[in-house]
Amino acid sequence: MAKKNYYEIFKLYPPIDLNQLQETYKHLIFEHHPDRNPTRVDWAIEQTMEIVEAYNILSDPQKREIYNFQVRNDIRREVGELYGVKKGLLKMMKSKEETEAEEHFKRGNAFFEDKDSWNQAQHEWVACIKLVPGFENAHYNLGILYAYQGNFKDAVSCFERAIKYNPGDYEAKKTLSTVMSFVYGKKV
Repeated sequence: MAKKNYYEIFKLYPPIDLNQLQETYKHLIFEHHPDRNPTRVDWAIEQTMEIVEAYNILSDPQKREIYNFQVRNDIRREVGELYGVKKGLLKMMKSKEETEAEEHFKRGNAFFEDKDSWNQAQHEWVACIKLVPGFENAHYNLGILYAYQGNFKDAVSCFERAIKYNPGDYEAKKTLSTVMSFVYGKKV
């Protein structure tokens, strides 16, 4: 999911000084205010709303940490390996469950693109796991979704399950470590 870069709006980069953020915010609000841009009122309103949104996130330490997580971490787009699925010489074709799980996975990815559809994304990825419990990337994506929502304890469980199915998944281990720091209150 493409996130707006709030740091770019303010031309400030982590770690940020809250006093500098506030000064820049005041300057940008003044500069983009609709009264100062009478020939581009719609543009000015849009810009002002974006500046306010960015300020509300970056000025709150907890919201900023979740935002930073979202910027650095995204869902997996590829189906990947389905662990625990028995494969043999006679079973070269995908089972009905595997095919159905892959379709749920793809729909979940599509729903994830719109924040208002995150519940549907969650439903689709859970459906994947019900069909194929070893669907590592569905566990991973659920973990990302829960973390985006600030539900870090459930995110930890999802990443642990992804690692259970693929102990060599370095990215899942790294993301698990980051999410655990939110649960236990350590700085990332």
